[in-house]
Parts: sequence; structure tokens; C-alpha cells
Amino acid sequence: MEKLIYVMVGGGGDVSERLPRIAEQAVPAAREMGGESMAVLVPDKIDEIRRRCPARIGGDFDSFSAVFEVWLPTLDPRARIEEALRPLGDSLWGYLVSESSMAPCPHDPGEGGRVPGITQWGINDKPADVALEDFYREWAVHSKLSFDLHPTRESYIRNAVARRLTPEAPSYLGIVLERFPSLDHFTDESIYFGDPAVVKQMSEHVPSFYDFDSAITGGMSEYRFR
Repeated sequence: MEKLIYVMVGGGGDVSERLPRIAEQAVPAAREMGGESMAVLVPDKIDEIRRRCPARIGGDFDSFSAVFEVWLPTLDPRARIEEALRPLGDSLWGYLVSESSMAPCPHDPGEGGRVPGITQWGINDKPADVALEDFYREWAVHSKLSFDLHPTRESYIRNAVARRLTPEAPSYLGIVLERFPSLDHFTDESIYFGDPAVVKQMSEHVPSFYDFDSAITGGMSEYRFR
């Protein structure tokens, strides 16, 4: 099985209409080719998140319309999925990824159900002066530290980008999903962060693998389709 992640950028229309459109068009198209374990993420809480804690939004997150994830037996027939997703944005970023389930999601919301809480979704590259092997090594170090950094986090999924699937997709190396049990856990920094000593350690370490200039991150509502 191969995991594909698509990011719809720009356009998209009313945020409340994006989930139904993907569920009615992309999900059936993916199922016809053996797709499973699908997810749709929409940035429908962005205004409230920005009001509560602007620091939880980074980069050009406002340009994101939605994200679609799917596991396929093979990526070869993916064009039908991309055709269903393209009308939902001005451009479509597609990536083939390798998933590491550092902390699997404990929730099974059922077909089309919303995962409780909020999902922090982020995409990032490495600084230009960091070698690729150093990036992966330090990313692994960061992953271990992050459990102490976010003690109330319920799930952590790390996706390493293997290749781009659409011509307009910019080069990125990582896509990460971190699930928090509520909006309060995500936006209240006294809950979001753990021990101040760990926060300091992490802030000193992150530049060793993470390019802040190109990174994009924010909170989304996540819906699951089997």
C-alpha cells in the first residue's frame, strides 16, 4: 500500500462545503481503485485559533482549502482522484509519503465522522545548509523530544515525503499530524507546552532540521473515511 497526501491551495469556496464535496467526489473515486483509510482535513477553526493563539498558525496557512489523505494499492491510477480534487483549489499539491505512526490516533469516529479535538497539520523542509542525512537524524531526535514538549497530545503521525506527484507541488520533506484532545489543549500555551526546560531545549534544537521560512502549519478539523 502507498500513502498519498493532497493539499488543495487557494479558492475552495465556502469552508462548510469542502468536506461534502470531497466526500461525494474524491472518496468514491479513491474507493473504486482500492483506496482505504482516508482522511479529509479542513481549516474551519482558523479564525477562532487565531483569536485565541496566533502562534498556532504559521506560514501561509490561510491559503489552504483542504487536505486529503488516502492509502492505495498502487498510485498509478491516481489521476481520477486528482481530477476530483482540483476544482477545490487553485492548485493541487500531491505527495507520496512514508508514514511513521509515532503515536497512533486513539479515536475511531466511524465513516465520515470527525476526530475529536483538533489536528495540528504541518508541512516543512530543511534549511539549505543542512545535509539530508542530518535532517532525518535531527527530525528523529525532535520526534522523541516532542512527547515531553506536548504532554497532552494524543497522537503523532510523521510522514516523510518520498516524491512529488503534481507538477505545482513545492519541494517539502515532511508532513506531520499531531492531534490534541480539544481546542483549549491546542491554544492554551500553559497546556500545549510541557516543562519550560523542554521548551527551551526544543527551541534550540529545531533550527537544526526545520526551515521556518517555508514551513506552513495550523489547526484543522479531521474527518475519517474507511
